[in-house]
Amino acid sequence: MGMKRNHDISMESTHGATTALCCSCGVPMVPNQSMRCAACLKAEVSITDGISRKVVLQRCRNCTRYNKPPWTACEPESRELLGICLKKIRGLGKDVRLVDAAFVWTEEHAMRIRVKITVQNEVAQSCVLQQTMVVEFQIVNQQCEDCQKSFTPHAYNAIVQVRQKVPHRRTFCYLEQLILKSDAHAKVTSLKETREGLDFYFETKSHAQRFADFVEAHVPTKSKQSKHLISHDANSNSYNFKYTIMCELCPICVDDVVHVPKGHSATLNGAPPLLLCHKVTNAIKFVDPISLRSYDIPTAEYWKRPVDSVCRTEHLTEYVVLNVEPVQKSEAAARQNTPVKKWMSLADVEVARACDLGVNDDRLIVRTHLGGILRPGRRVMGYDLRTVNVSGIDDEAFQGRCPDVVLVKKAYKRKNKRTWELKRLTKEAAEGEDPIDDDADMEALKRNLEEDPELRKSVNMYRAAEAPQQGGEEKADAAEEEDSDSDAPEVPLAELLEGLELRDD
Repeated sequence: MGMKRNHDISMESTHGATTALCCSCGVPMVPNQSMRCAACLKAEVSITDGISRKVVLQRCRNCTRYNKPPWTACEPESRELLGICLKKIRGLGKDVRLVDAAFVWTEEHAMRIRVKITVQNEVAQSCVLQQTMVVEFQIVNQQCEDCQKSFTPHAYNAIVQVRQKVPHRRTFCYLEQLILKSDAHAKVTSLKETREGLDFYFETKSHAQRFADFVEAHVPTKSKQSKHLISHDANSNSYNFKYTIMCELCPICVDDVVHVPKGHSATLNGAPPLLLCHKVTNAIKFVDPISLRSYDIPTAEYWKRPVDSVCRTEHLTEYVVLNVEPVQKSEAAARQNTPVKKWMSLADVEVARACDLGVNDDRLIVRTHLGGILRPGRRVMGYDLRTVNVSGIDDEAFQGRCPDVVLVKKAYKRKNKRTWELKRLTKEAAEGEDPIDDDADMEALKRNLEEDPELRKSVNMYRAAEAPQQGGEEKADAAEEEDSDSDAPEVPLAELLEGLELRDD
């Protein structure tokens, strides 16, 4: 008789052998040591008596890892989890051989795992019995060592302090999205938010150094390391230190106007005294809005000769475009190092401040790099250098070389509701400080993501859950769509990810 998996049968061969009657039921069979047939052995003998039917399985509630040991992350009904369960079963060994094992479905929140196993054992000479049983594993919550350290104050060995000396937090919001995209926070035990920046806590110095290298690869950073002696064993000559890595981010941000000193201007091939920053990666990229020449400053060169910001986004003024005249190619042919962005082109634009419309007739003609996207009647944001205080900077460098207005970016009327959302890191407020409100900075980052497709490549964007709308909300959305600009940038649905459900709780 052949053997079939998942059925309780005995294996025996009757080919070319004499038969005898079973001592229990009298059925002809091949003689064996017990003188019982397969059916009687199945009814009277059990090879699963010594196998445990209920087993306790430890799982960490916080990180959902199972105690193998060591603590191991496993997906539900995975091969790794099945291996952990089988090692917890007592009674499986040389005598009782495991043939097959599979999960039995249980409810997701039942805190139980059921495994169906098939075993074999030789009960008599040339007679092997196979039986099937179900083992139930009771999941018990137990905190792992790593989570214990994360919930215990001062249980860390290294800390990375990320700081930036600017009044806003847009850079930290963007860095947070880069961290989520690359999963660079996997080894972070805790994260605290302060007024000056973010503090990342790690168990080992190597994890902290790897995270600091990640920050340096994406943002111009100057790092400084220090260590503090915690304990010392004179007998074994061992020391216990706590390490701190200070990462100071470059204060120059996108859309900032910076002043280039005389000495630094010579190293940049005669750059003008004022430049506009249009991109920040591991190098700072500037553009001259008058000549459309681009300049790059690597991280190492910037910290040797830093440049200061003259205008930031809080100094932006809204203007109305009255006329646009593209610059002839003959005038623009002499420019070099043209920026990568295709929409940049030189144009002479006539603008007026939005607050002056209907009050006075002040108009300005400005040369700008936004000629490819500006149209008459549209609005644009720019810096009014006539009203900016530049005390402490050599004023002679500005005479006759700087425009009155620097146009930065086009302004749009946008919809209040978006079809996408961004994931955030779980942060704790520092002791004695109130939670920091960075909603305005996140809104600025979302607008930049909508306008820059290249910037969206480094950020994970998720589809927002659609809430049921009522009649009044539908009318408000329709009126809002009419008021918004038809060319307002939006994120295509093809670039959004699924699987994130944002809740207030």
